[in-house]
Amino acid sequence: MDIAEAVRNRRSTRAFLPNPVPKTVIENILAAARWAPSWGNTQPWEFLAVGGEALGKIGKDFCCRLAEGAKDNPDISMPAEWDEPYKGRYQQVGKGLFETFGIAREDKAARNAHYQKMYAFFGAPAVIFILMGENLGHYSLFDCGSVTQTICLLAKREGLGTCVLAAAVRHPDIIRVHLSVPPGKKFVIGIAIGYPDADSPYNKFRSNRVPLGEIVSWVDL
Repeated sequence: MDIAEAVRNRRSTRAFLPNPVPKTVIENILAAARWAPSWGNTQPWEFLAVGGEALGKIGKDFCCRLAEGAKDNPDISMPAEWDEPYKGRYQQVGKGLFETFGIAREDKAARNAHYQKMYAFFGAPAVIFILMGENLGHYSLFDCGSVTQTICLLAKREGLGTCVLAAAVRHPDIIRVHLSVPPGKKFVIGIAIGYPDADSPYNKFRSNRVPLGEIVSWVDL
């Protein structure tokens, strides 16, 4: 697959088929993703690939936390506020999602059902958690973003869908209960991965991008 085509056609998958992804496919993706760039070649990322019964237990406990109204406790704090234009973009994608799903603003039950699906990783058969050392800083976070995008593009080449989920790491204590996590590591992000359900309305939504002229300044070119 052409690189530009993969970049343009990659999108967030929010409904997956139950078909498991072969371990060898995920292994090949991660082996190639290791070549993503990192500051000083520090390669700060570590991967925790989870599926099957273990992932089901984590998703169930996540959903219980959501139903209880418990506060999120991620290893890396979520932003409390967004300035414009970022706030507007964030709100627009949420509005577009719910409009695509036919969920009215006042329909709290339907919205909660959506959040339950999100906290259960949208039914993905596997999740790749990305971790890094707890004492690493912003450059390493940047590097983890680089390897995340690389994983998503490589997955696209394999006919897989992905969804980069902050919700997947909002309760890392639950993950640590179910899995053996190396000490001194913090959860950065989770990537839901699997075969997309092409018939689901959840996969009809596509977010937009701002025009190039709004984000590029040219000097001596």
